[in-house]
This record gives sequence, C-alpha cells and structure tokens, in this order.
Amino acid sequence: MRRGIGIGGVCALVVAGCASEPAVESAVDTMPPAASAPASTSTSTTITVPSVTTIPTVSTTTGPLPSPTVSPSSLPPSSAVPPTTSVLPVSGPVDEADADGLDETVDPLGEVVYDDPTFDIGPQVDIDIDLARFPVDDAGIGGGAPEPGAPDEPDDTPLTGWAAVDRYLESVLVVPGNTAAALAVSIGGDVVHTAAFGERDPSTGDPAEPHDRFRIASISKPITAIVAMTLVEDGVVGLDDPIGGVLAEHVGLSSVSSGAQQLTLRRLLSHRSGFGKYESTFFRSGADDCTDAARQGLARGVGGGGYIYSNMNYCLAGLLIEALTGLTYEQAAYQQLLTPLGISGMRLAPTFDPGPDEIQHQTTDGRNYMETLGGAGSWIASPTDLVTILDSLDLSTSGFKPLDQSTVFQMAIPVGGQYGQRGYGLGLISYGDGRFGHTGTIESTHAMLLNRGDGVTWALTVAGQSPSESTALEQIMNRAFEAGGFVTG
Repeated sequence: MRRGIGIGGVCALVVAGCASEPAVESAVDTMPPAASAPASTSTSTTITVPSVTTIPTVSTTTGPLPSPTVSPSSLPPSSAVPPTTSVLPVSGPVDEADADGLDETVDPLGEVVYDDPTFDIGPQVDIDIDLARFPVDDAGIGGGAPEPGAPDEPDDTPLTGWAAVDRYLESVLVVPGNTAAALAVSIGGDVVHTAAFGERDPSTGDPAEPHDRFRIASISKPITAIVAMTLVEDGVVGLDDPIGGVLAEHVGLSSVSSGAQQLTLRRLLSHRSGFGKYESTFFRSGADDCTDAARQGLARGVGGGGYIYSNMNYCLAGLLIEALTGLTYEQAAYQQLLTPLGISGMRLAPTFDPGPDEIQHQTTDGRNYMETLGGAGSWIASPTDLVTILDSLDLSTSGFKPLDQSTVFQMAIPVGGQYGQRGYGLGLISYGDGRFGHTGTIESTHAMLLNRGDGVTWALTVAGQSPSESTALEQIMNRAFEAGGFVTG
C-alpha cells in the first residue's frame, strides 16, 4: 500500500465546473504559476462545534460514516436513462470570437459556463478540531443528536452546530437559479457530517440526498493527476518523458509536429504544454468526444511552455493513461484509486440522461461537453467521494494512500514556486496558508475542493448558477461555520 503526505485536512466545495478554449494558440503566460504571499494573512479565530440538530427540510448525516463494501474488481457503473431530462433551449447563436482569450465565457442565457481557476480565496479561519470531532463533553454537556422520540425544537429556537451550518447553506445555495446542493465534512480523514438540500430532479420533486452525485467539472483534474502519478511511481512513464508519439498513435494520427512530439506529462499536468483553451472544441460541440478533441489539438500543434489553463491538457492526460495501461480511463481510475478507497458509483457521465442517485443539472440543448472533456471535467461524484479522494493524499489520515509523500509534494508545489505559495502545481492548486485543492465551473454547476491544512476537509456541491465564481464557495463555507457557532474570537 502506498503512503501519502501529511499536508493537513482537506476541504471540498463542489459545484460542477469546467473550461474553455480561445482560438489563440499563444504560449504567453496568462497567470503566473506561483504567487508570493505572506505566510499568513488570516485573523486567528477559533471554531467550536455546538450541538448537532436535524432540520426537517434537509437530508443530513452526522458522525463517522461506514465505509462502503466494494469488490476489488469494481468498475464504473453503466449509464442509466431517467424518464426526463431538463434542457435549456438555445436562444441565439454564439459569437465564439468574443469569447476567445477571456477568463470566463457566458452562454446565450447569460450563465457563466467556464472560469479559469483563481489562486486567491478568503482568509483562513481556525477550527477547534477537538470540539469539532467530540462535541459532547464527559459530563454529557454540549452537542450530540437529540434523543430518539424527543420533540422537535420550536420554530423560534435558534439552531446551533451543524443544523445551523446546514440552514445557512440552504438559505444561500437553494435560491432561484439553483436546484440542489450537498455538503461533506471530514476531520482527520473521518467524515463527521453530510447534508443535502433542494431536489435531485425538479421535474419529479425528489429530494436531494447526501450520497447523490453531482457534476464536479474541473475537480476531475486532481483525479486524473493522481492516477497519472501512480503510473509515474510505478515506472510506467516519467514526468519528463516525451509522450507525443504515444498519444498520436492512441488517437489514430500518423504523425504530429515536433513540438507535440516533445509533450511531457509534467507539461500537461501543470498546464504548461502550450495548448490554447479550445473553448469551441469542448463547449460548442466542436468535437465528438475527448479522443476527437485530442486529435484536433495534436494535429494543430502546440506553442511554447507558458501557463495556459486548458482542458486539452487533461483530456490528453486521461488518454495517455489509457495508452499506457490498456484500460479505459475510467477502469484505470477505479483500479488505481477509487476501488482501493471504497468508492463506487462515480463515472464519466454524459451531458444528458443522469442515472439513479445523480443530480439533474439544467443543460442547454445541443451541447456535449461531458463527452468531450474526459479526464478534464466529466466525472460526477458526491461530496463524500471528493473528501475521501483528497484525504487519501494526507499521510496523517488512515486508509489507502495512492502516492508517496514526495510525489504529493510535487503535485502541491506550484511550478517555479515553493511549498505553500499560491499557484498551480500538478493537478492541485495551492491557495496559501497551507490550503490545497481545486475548483470547477461548468453550466449549472460550481465546485471547490480544498485541503484546509488543519485536518479539516469539507466538500460542497451545487447544481445551479450561483455563486457566480466557484471560489466564493470557500467564503460561504466559512460563514456557515460561523453561523454554526464554530468560529469565536
């Protein structure tokens, strides 16, 4: 069993997300890979966890969750088609030229469908880990769920603890334009609280459940990076080995440019390959699937090695995993990561037709971005799945560890930077103050996954248009902790 690195707790705030493509194939840096920052700019506060209460309109679980029983040979589930699919009609043509080179793209309905990730989030808040894990003291005073048969609290009784956290999140995330959200929080690798809000499918009115799977968009990238890095550790491929020829053969190209021949896994995972954003390819039905998109990218060639956040990099990384393992990308992810973690039900989902226990995301008719993104943004997962995956990189927690400590350090350090600086590493974003993770944004989806660096991990998934920026979920979660009475001082 591999062992990971102790880089602290993990936070995951999920609202499905994704990426885009400008026509420009420039290698000019659009954002520095690492940004210097003071060691800490946060105001020191303490979070204490009061009693855990239930909210009738919110599906929640609190306390350690049992690990699912999964056969070692588990493979991704087959696609299932529900009775209905929510579709947003296209109201007019898209001027792709207007979108090229921008950090975000707005569809004809005015919804942001892509954001470059930012490395800046709000100030850190401190959490009293012991109180969060053990909210009831030895004398029985403090938190804990109500006794069986106990009467419900009066409506005018202020909520505290996780109940207040859930109520706050529901109030800011289940709003017009949004249909569902879900939360998972872990401490020291143990999931201590989950909740879900809104409806799994607005057409049926079925309530969302904590185990439901949402689009996670670009949070797919850390998954792809972890699987790719297991192959590096196993000696299957080197981070700096030329891989262009392997990729060309895999997608059916007889030859590629010399620049594409010299592509490396490090350049793909750090977004320094020279590929442009390829927005129309991935988001405007410019390709049939990830393989078709990759074929276009390789045939078109690459620029220099400057930082350009591009889904092409991780589409290709997923295909490289296939070429090197002889498995589908999904099968390799299950073999190398998901099955050993006890995760089942995750899959590369289609743009339409969600299956059982999958959230309905409103989608514009005619799009196929879930098919084209592949390893860059097509996974669906529950918040608990995401917390479990990111916690697997933390050596201080128990359970399966897919990577060695030195490998995780490489993933967490921004290219050209130092550990703890803000910037993009190899599939992980460093947000400073010891925080690591990733964001994701796509149509009717926003997501954020964050390792707080203090042993706490939380994941929040949202189906809808709000907030407008996925990194805002971190501030929303901090305010939810405050609403629960966890922040003092």
